[in-house]
Amino acid sequence: AKTLRNDNSSRFGKFIELGFSRPGHLMGAKVQTYLLEKVRVTFHASGERCYHIFYQILRGASEEQKKRFDFHEGLTQGLELPNYFHYTGQGGAPHLREFTDESGLKYTMKAMKGL
Repeated sequence: AKTLRNDNSSRFGKFIELGFSRPGHLMGAKVQTYLLEKVRVTFHASGERCYHIFYQILRGASEEQKKRFDFHEGLTQGLELPNYFHYTGQGGAPHLREFTDESGLKYTMKAMKGL
């Protein structure tokens, strides 16, 4: 997600609990993942955006993919696709400073193929 201060802000946090023996030796650890700022999952302020993948797909999909998913500019009455949909358009669907959504989608797809 993008916030006003950070182009890649995580919505999740980790809490690590370390276990030590009486002499002070590390015995183990337990990691808990939790959701930060639940309100940001459903709402984001002006200049912010939610999960990058949504913007990557809307801006970076090929013409064939847009046709398959019924994403077409005629549907939006002149709005850019990310601004047309309520969830992605709440914050104004800003672009990132560090990379484009189009290149981000290519990178994401390459990473997913590697899995």
